[in-house]
Amino acid sequence: MNAEETLSPTAFISYVHGSARHKQLVLDFARLLQDHGVSTTLDRWTTGRRKDWYQWIVAEMTRADFILPIASKPYKAVFDGFAAGDKHRGTQAEAAVLRELLYSDRPRWLPKILPVVLPGRSASEIPLVLQPNTVDHYPVPELTSAGAEDLLRALTGQPKHMPPSLGTLPVLPPLTS
Repeated sequence: MNAEETLSPTAFISYVHGSARHKQLVLDFARLLQDHGVSTTLDRWTTGRRKDWYQWIVAEMTRADFILPIASKPYKAVFDGFAAGDKHRGTQAEAAVLRELLYSDRPRWLPKILPVVLPGRSASEIPLVLQPNTVDHYPVPELTSAGAEDLLRALTGQPKHMPPSLGTLPVLPPLTS
């Protein structure tokens, strides 16, 4: 492994196989991350060999530096327990793993799970367990470098704003009455 690969963050994308448009949007988003040096795991990029998907999900999620849940109405329904048991079974497995990881070691996993809101989606589609209102999420209003800047900064540890250098304490003479 070369130095560039060692420094590249890894991200697992968790999403619902919804409409063809949504699947294409997720695929384009994954390509954007790859183009920007984020090694991305997407189920559609795995080999054609037969595999135990649950085992794959656990291995890939726990290996990744970050997990990127992609907000959508069906994704929220699955996570919040409102999807039929025979719908979106892969996402149901991912939801179970994510809930277990958060429950088992919240301080470790909360910073690694970065909910993403792609174009045309809303923060209201983030599952409740991922705290859409009280924990950061990452809107990506367009699939460009500028549109994904906040997420890319979070994935690469590059804050947008740095505090200024600490100045010198002033010497303040006492007041006389």
